[in-house]
Amino acid sequence: PRAPINLPDGAPRAPINLYTEPGFLEAVAAVYHPGRACRVRDYAVGADVFRLLDVPGRGPLTQQPFIDMHEPLGHLAPKSARLPRLPRLEGVARPMVRLEELRLQPGWEAADGSPTVLWEGFESWADYLALLQTRKHVAEDLRRGRRLRERFGELEFRVDDGAPDVLPTCFDWKSRRDRSLGRADQFADPRHHRFFEELRRRGLLRASTLRGDGELLAIWLGAVHERRWSGWVFAFNPDPALARYSLGQQLVYRMLEHGYREGHLEFDFSIGMEPYKLKFATHVRPLAMAGRLDAAGIARIAADAGYTLDPAVLRRAADASS
Repeated sequence: PRAPINLPDGAPRAPINLYTEPGFLEAVAAVYHPGRACRVRDYAVGADVFRLLDVPGRGPLTQQPFIDMHEPLGHLAPKSARLPRLPRLEGVARPMVRLEELRLQPGWEAADGSPTVLWEGFESWADYLALLQTRKHVAEDLRRGRRLRERFGELEFRVDDGAPDVLPTCFDWKSRRDRSLGRADQFADPRHHRFFEELRRRGLLRASTLRGDGELLAIWLGAVHERRWSGWVFAFNPDPALARYSLGQQLVYRMLEHGYREGHLEFDFSIGMEPYKLKFATHVRPLAMAGRLDAAGIARIAADAGYTLDPAVLRRAADASS
Protein backbone atom coordinates (compact mmCIF):
# COMPACT_ATOMS: atom_id res chain seq x y z
CA PRO A 1 0.00 0.00 0.00
CA ARG A 2 1.10 3.52 -0.82
CA ALA A 3 0.65 4.84 2.72
CA PRO A 4 1.23 8.59 3.14
CA ILE A 5 3.87 9.90 5.51
CA ASN A 6 2.97 13.23 7.10
CA LEU A 7 4.64 15.90 9.17
CA PRO A 8 2.71 17.29 12.15
CA ASP A 9 1.30 20.10 10.01
CA GLY A 10 0.03 17.60 7.44
CA ALA A 11 2.62 18.33 4.74
CA PRO A 12 3.70 15.13 2.95
CA ARG A 13 7.21 13.89 3.36
CA ALA A 14 9.13 10.84 2.18
CA PRO A 15 11.32 8.61 4.33
CA ILE A 16 14.86 9.72 5.09
CA ASN A 17 16.92 9.66 1.92
CA LEU A 18 19.93 7.64 0.86
CA TYR A 19 22.37 10.37 1.91
CA THR A 20 21.83 9.51 5.56
CA GLU A 21 22.67 5.83 5.12
CA PRO A 22 26.00 4.73 6.62
CA GLY A 23 26.77 2.58 3.57
CA PHE A 24 26.43 5.56 1.24
CA LEU A 25 28.51 7.82 3.46
CA GLU A 26 31.15 5.10 3.80
CA ALA A 27 31.34 4.95 0.00
CA VAL A 28 31.97 8.71 -0.01
CA ALA A 29 34.76 8.19 2.52
CA ALA A 30 36.34 5.32 0.60
CA VAL A 31 36.54 7.25 -2.68
CA TYR A 32 37.08 10.87 -1.68
CA HIS A 33 38.96 10.44 1.62
CA PRO A 34 40.84 7.14 1.29
CA GLY A 35 43.03 6.06 4.17
CA ARG A 36 41.43 8.48 6.62
CA ALA A 37 39.58 7.30 9.70
CA CYS A 38 36.25 8.84 8.75
CA ARG A 39 33.16 8.03 10.75
CA VAL A 40 29.45 8.58 10.46
CA ARG A 41 28.12 10.84 13.23
CA ASP A 42 24.90 12.58 14.17
CA TYR A 43 24.94 16.35 14.67
CA ALA A 44 22.42 18.76 16.14
CA VAL A 45 21.54 21.82 14.06
CA GLY A 46 18.92 23.99 15.65
CA ALA A 47 16.15 21.67 16.82
CA ASP A 48 16.96 18.85 14.40
CA VAL A 49 19.44 15.97 14.10
CA PHE A 50 21.42 15.35 10.90
CA ARG A 51 23.70 12.46 9.97
CA LEU A 52 27.00 13.51 8.36
CA LEU A 53 30.40 12.08 7.54
CA ASP A 54 33.09 13.28 9.94
CA VAL A 55 36.46 13.63 8.17
CA PRO A 56 39.58 13.83 10.36
CA GLY A 57 41.15 17.28 10.19
CA ARG A 58 38.13 18.70 8.40
CA GLY A 59 35.12 17.97 10.55
CA PRO A 60 31.61 17.17 9.30
CA LEU A 61 31.26 16.98 5.54
CA THR A 62 28.45 19.40 4.73
CA GLN A 63 29.09 19.83 0.99
CA GLN A 64 30.05 17.01 -1.34
CA PRO A 65 29.31 16.16 -4.98
CA PHE A 66 26.35 13.78 -5.20
CA ILE A 67 25.13 14.54 -1.68
CA ASP A 68 22.28 16.60 -3.05
CA MET A 69 20.58 17.56 0.19
CA HIS A 70 20.45 17.02 3.93
CA GLU A 71 17.31 15.80 5.64
CA PRO A 72 16.83 15.70 9.40
CA LEU A 73 16.63 12.33 11.09
CA GLY A 74 14.14 13.92 13.46
CA HIS A 75 13.77 16.52 16.15
CA LEU A 76 16.36 16.83 18.88
CA ALA A 77 15.27 14.63 21.79
CA PRO A 78 16.46 15.10 25.39
CA LYS A 79 18.67 12.02 25.12
CA SER A 80 20.37 13.62 22.10
CA ALA A 81 21.20 16.84 23.93
CA ARG A 82 24.90 15.95 24.09
CA LEU A 83 25.30 15.55 20.34
CA PRO A 84 27.94 17.78 18.73
CA ARG A 85 26.32 20.90 17.38
CA LEU A 86 26.67 22.84 14.14
CA PRO A 87 25.53 26.46 14.02
CA ARG A 88 24.04 26.07 10.54
CA LEU A 89 23.71 23.67 7.63
CA GLU A 90 22.98 24.64 4.05
CA GLY A 91 21.07 22.58 1.52
CA VAL A 92 18.50 21.26 4.00
CA ALA A 93 15.32 19.74 2.56
CA ARG A 94 12.09 21.31 3.73
CA PRO A 95 8.59 19.78 3.56
CA MET A 96 7.34 19.36 0.01
CA VAL A 97 4.96 21.87 -1.53
CA ARG A 98 2.67 21.28 -4.48
CA LEU A 99 4.10 22.57 -7.73
CA GLU A 100 0.96 24.60 -8.42
CA GLU A 101 1.26 26.29 -5.03
CA LEU A 102 4.93 27.06 -5.57
CA ARG A 103 4.17 28.70 -8.91
CA LEU A 104 1.83 31.14 -7.16
CA GLN A 105 4.69 32.54 -5.09
CA PRO A 106 6.48 35.63 -6.45
CA GLY A 107 9.97 34.82 -7.73
CA TRP A 108 9.40 31.06 -7.60
CA GLU A 109 11.55 30.59 -10.71
CA ALA A 110 14.63 31.37 -8.60
CA ALA A 111 13.71 28.79 -5.98
CA ASP A 112 16.26 26.13 -5.07
CA GLY A 113 14.64 22.75 -4.79
CA SER A 114 14.15 19.17 -5.87
CA PRO A 115 11.21 18.50 -8.22
CA THR A 116 9.40 15.34 -7.19
CA VAL A 117 6.53 13.11 -8.25
CA LEU A 118 4.54 12.12 -5.17
CA TRP A 119 2.54 9.01 -6.05
CA GLU A 120 0.17 9.12 -3.11
CA GLY A 121 -2.64 10.94 -4.94
CA PHE A 122 -2.87 8.67 -8.00
CA GLU A 123 -5.14 5.63 -8.02
CA SER A 124 -3.68 4.42 -11.32
CA TRP A 125 -0.91 5.11 -13.78
CA ALA A 126 -3.56 6.41 -16.17
CA ASP A 127 -4.49 9.06 -13.59
CA TYR A 128 -0.93 10.39 -13.64
CA LEU A 129 -0.87 10.46 -17.45
CA ALA A 130 -4.13 12.39 -17.33
CA LEU A 131 -2.38 15.04 -15.23
CA LEU A 132 0.43 15.30 -17.77
CA GLN A 133 -2.10 15.63 -20.57
CA THR A 134 -3.41 18.80 -18.91
CA ARG A 135 0.12 20.17 -19.34
CA LYS A 136 -0.04 19.42 -23.08
CA HIS A 137 3.06 17.23 -23.19
CA VAL A 138 1.97 13.64 -23.58
CA ALA A 139 0.72 13.69 -27.18
CA GLU A 140 3.97 15.08 -28.57
CA ASP A 141 6.06 12.71 -26.45
CA LEU A 142 4.04 9.73 -27.68
CA ARG A 143 4.50 10.87 -31.27
CA ARG A 144 8.26 11.07 -30.79
CA GLY A 145 8.23 7.65 -29.18
CA ARG A 146 6.47 6.17 -32.23
CA ARG A 147 9.05 7.73 -34.54
CA LEU A 148 11.84 6.32 -32.39
CA ARG A 149 10.36 2.81 -32.62
CA GLU A 150 10.05 3.19 -36.39
CA ARG A 151 13.79 3.79 -36.50
CA PHE A 152 14.99 1.17 -34.00
CA GLY A 153 12.16 -1.32 -33.72
CA GLU A 154 10.93 -2.25 -30.25
CA LEU A 155 12.78 -0.30 -27.56
CA GLU A 156 14.28 -2.05 -24.55
CA PHE A 157 13.98 -0.50 -21.09
CA ARG A 158 16.32 -1.95 -18.50
CA VAL A 159 15.49 -0.99 -14.93
CA ASP A 160 19.02 -1.73 -13.71
CA ASP A 161 21.42 -2.31 -16.57
CA GLY A 162 24.60 -3.97 -15.36
CA ALA A 163 26.23 -4.16 -18.79
CA PRO A 164 29.87 -3.00 -18.84
CA ASP A 165 29.20 -0.23 -21.37
CA VAL A 166 26.71 1.68 -19.18
CA LEU A 167 28.90 3.63 -16.76
CA PRO A 168 31.72 4.56 -19.21
CA THR A 169 29.18 5.64 -21.82
CA CYS A 170 27.25 7.71 -19.31
CA PHE A 171 30.37 9.51 -18.10
CA ASP A 172 31.44 10.22 -21.69
CA TRP A 173 28.05 11.58 -22.73
CA LYS A 174 27.80 13.76 -19.66
CA SER A 175 31.29 15.18 -20.20
CA ARG A 176 30.62 15.91 -23.84
CA ARG A 177 27.37 17.69 -23.05
CA ASP A 178 28.96 19.77 -20.28
CA ARG A 179 31.73 20.88 -22.62
CA SER A 180 29.30 21.63 -25.46
CA LEU A 181 27.30 23.91 -23.13
CA GLY A 182 30.42 25.64 -21.82
CA ARG A 183 30.04 24.13 -18.36
CA ALA A 184 32.71 22.57 -16.18
CA ASP A 185 33.26 18.92 -17.08
CA GLN A 186 32.15 17.20 -13.90
CA PHE A 187 33.47 13.81 -14.90
CA ALA A 188 36.93 15.10 -15.70
CA ASP A 189 37.52 14.13 -12.06
CA PRO A 190 38.28 10.38 -12.07
CA ARG A 191 37.10 10.09 -8.47
CA HIS A 192 33.54 10.61 -9.67
CA HIS A 193 33.93 7.57 -11.95
CA ARG A 194 35.19 5.52 -9.04
CA PHE A 195 32.37 6.72 -6.82
CA PHE A 196 29.65 5.29 -9.04
CA GLU A 197 31.63 2.11 -9.47
CA GLU A 198 31.82 1.89 -5.67
CA LEU A 199 28.07 2.45 -5.36
CA ARG A 200 27.49 -0.35 -7.84
CA ARG A 201 29.86 -2.63 -5.91
CA ARG A 202 27.92 -1.95 -2.73
CA GLY A 203 24.55 -2.56 -4.39
CA LEU A 204 23.52 1.08 -3.97
CA LEU A 205 23.27 2.06 -7.64
CA ARG A 206 20.40 1.64 -10.08
CA ALA A 207 21.53 2.37 -13.64
CA SER A 208 18.43 2.56 -15.83
CA THR A 209 18.75 2.58 -19.59
CA LEU A 210 16.80 2.78 -22.82
CA ARG A 211 18.22 0.83 -25.75
CA GLY A 212 17.25 0.50 -29.39
CA ASP A 213 18.52 -2.51 -31.29
CA GLY A 214 21.04 -2.94 -28.45
CA GLU A 215 22.37 0.60 -28.81
CA LEU A 216 22.33 2.81 -25.72
CA LEU A 217 20.00 5.78 -26.14
CA ALA A 218 19.62 7.21 -22.63
CA ILE A 219 20.96 6.52 -19.13
CA TRP A 220 19.88 7.50 -15.61
CA LEU A 221 22.17 6.86 -12.65
CA GLY A 222 20.27 6.81 -9.39
CA ALA A 223 19.17 4.72 -6.44
CA VAL A 224 16.04 3.42 -4.76
CA HIS A 225 15.91 3.82 -1.00
CA GLU A 226 12.84 3.35 1.19
CA ARG A 227 10.56 3.36 -1.88
CA ARG A 228 12.03 6.63 -3.08
CA TRP A 229 13.72 6.65 -6.49
CA SER A 230 16.22 9.47 -6.87
CA GLY A 231 19.10 10.17 -9.20
CA TRP A 232 22.24 12.12 -9.96
CA VAL A 233 23.23 11.77 -13.60
CA PHE A 234 20.96 11.86 -16.64
CA ALA A 235 22.61 11.45 -20.03
CA PHE A 236 21.48 10.68 -23.55
CA ASN A 237 23.03 9.76 -26.87
CA PRO A 238 24.58 12.94 -28.35
CA ASP A 239 24.10 11.87 -31.99
CA PRO A 240 22.47 14.97 -33.59
CA ALA A 241 20.28 12.71 -35.72
CA LEU A 242 18.60 11.45 -32.54
CA ALA A 243 17.90 14.86 -30.97
CA ARG A 244 14.38 15.00 -32.43
CA TYR A 245 13.22 12.04 -30.34
CA SER A 246 13.72 13.51 -26.82
CA LEU A 247 15.60 10.37 -25.81
CA GLY A 248 15.94 11.29 -22.17
CA GLN A 249 12.24 11.88 -21.72
CA GLN A 250 11.42 8.60 -23.43
CA LEU A 251 13.43 6.95 -20.66
CA VAL A 252 11.78 9.07 -17.93
CA TYR A 253 8.28 7.86 -18.86
CA ARG A 254 9.38 4.26 -18.50
CA MET A 255 11.11 4.86 -15.17
CA LEU A 256 8.13 6.70 -13.76
CA GLU A 257 5.71 3.96 -14.76
CA HIS A 258 7.99 1.28 -13.36
CA GLY A 259 8.37 3.17 -10.08
CA TYR A 260 4.63 3.61 -9.78
CA ARG A 261 3.92 -0.06 -10.43
CA GLU A 262 6.75 -1.10 -8.11
CA GLY A 263 4.91 0.64 -5.28
CA HIS A 264 7.25 3.56 -4.71
CA LEU A 265 6.20 6.56 -2.66
CA GLU A 266 7.92 9.07 -4.92
CA PHE A 267 10.29 9.80 -7.77
CA ASP A 268 12.82 12.47 -6.81
CA PHE A 269 14.49 14.26 -9.73
CA SER A 270 17.12 15.69 -7.32
CA ILE A 271 18.28 19.28 -7.03
CA GLY A 272 17.79 21.63 -9.94
CA MET A 273 14.63 23.24 -11.29
CA GLU A 274 15.17 22.31 -14.94
CA PRO A 275 12.04 22.59 -17.13
CA TYR A 276 12.00 18.89 -18.01
CA LYS A 277 11.76 18.00 -14.30
CA LEU A 278 8.91 20.45 -13.72
CA LYS A 279 7.14 18.93 -16.70
CA PHE A 280 6.73 15.69 -14.73
CA ALA A 281 6.75 16.88 -11.11
CA THR A 282 3.75 17.15 -8.81
CA HIS A 283 5.69 18.66 -5.87
CA VAL A 284 8.95 20.43 -5.09
CA ARG A 285 11.09 19.82 -2.01
CA PRO A 286 12.55 23.28 -1.25
CA LEU A 287 16.12 23.58 0.00
CA ALA A 288 17.08 26.11 2.64
CA MET A 289 19.47 26.68 5.51
CA ALA A 290 18.99 25.21 8.98
CA GLY A 291 20.35 26.87 12.11
CA ARG A 292 21.52 30.43 12.36
CA LEU A 293 23.83 32.67 10.37
CA ASP A 294 26.74 34.30 12.14
CA ALA A 295 28.14 37.65 11.06
CA ALA A 296 30.65 36.02 8.70
CA GLY A 297 27.91 34.07 6.96
CA ILE A 298 25.74 37.14 6.51
CA ALA A 299 28.74 39.11 5.21
CA ARG A 300 29.44 36.39 2.66
CA ILE A 301 25.87 36.44 1.38
CA ALA A 302 25.92 40.24 1.23
CA ALA A 303 29.23 40.22 -0.67
CA ASP A 304 27.82 37.75 -3.19
CA ALA A 305 24.97 40.21 -3.75
CA GLY A 306 27.41 43.11 -4.15
CA TYR A 307 26.86 44.75 -0.76
CA THR A 308 29.17 45.68 2.10
CA LEU A 309 27.51 45.87 5.52
CA ASP A 310 28.55 47.79 8.59
CA PRO A 311 29.85 45.45 11.36
CA ALA A 312 27.13 46.65 13.75
CA VAL A 313 24.48 45.77 11.16
CA LEU A 314 26.04 42.33 10.75
CA ARG A 315 25.88 41.68 14.48
CA ARG A 316 22.24 42.72 14.68
CA ALA A 317 21.33 40.56 11.67
CA ALA A 318 23.13 37.57 13.15
CA ASP A 319 21.30 38.02 16.45
CA ALA A 320 17.98 38.22 14.61
CA SER A 321 18.67 34.96 12.73
CA SER A 322 19.27 32.94 15.88
